[in-house]
Amino acid sequence: MFNSDNLRLDGKCAIITGAGAGIGKEIAITFATAGASVVVSDINADAANHVVDEIQQLGGQAFACRCDITSEQELSALADFAISKLGKVDILVNNAGGGGPKPFDMPMADFRRAYELNVFSFFHMAVALF
Repeated sequence: MFNSDNLRLDGKCAIITGAGAGIGKEIAITFATAGASVVVSDINADAANHVVDEIQQLGGQAFACRCDITSEQELSALADFAISKLGKVDILVNNAGGGGPKPFDMPMADFRRAYELNVFSFFHMAVALF
């Protein structure tokens, strides 16, 4: 039988990238309502702040941090911000990313950018945290 108490995240601290809208936003809200403290990260600072406001209205703890995940410096700053606000990071959700045309239809510069966005950023964020 399903017991939602098994899904509690009390005392856990999480970073969710791309959390200003869509799936990332819903993950942030779900984690916060399950008891986690959350850093809501997005390239759009206003969107991240709106999600934080929504979480706080629901009684959760959340902090906004603007971050361009293609920048190693901004990812390091995000990790530092999260540690300064939360004290630790238990959960990292690398949700930010993007798509585009089929790989064979895009110029090499766009393909490299997509790789930076969808692959390298995940690695750099993990390195910055751990």
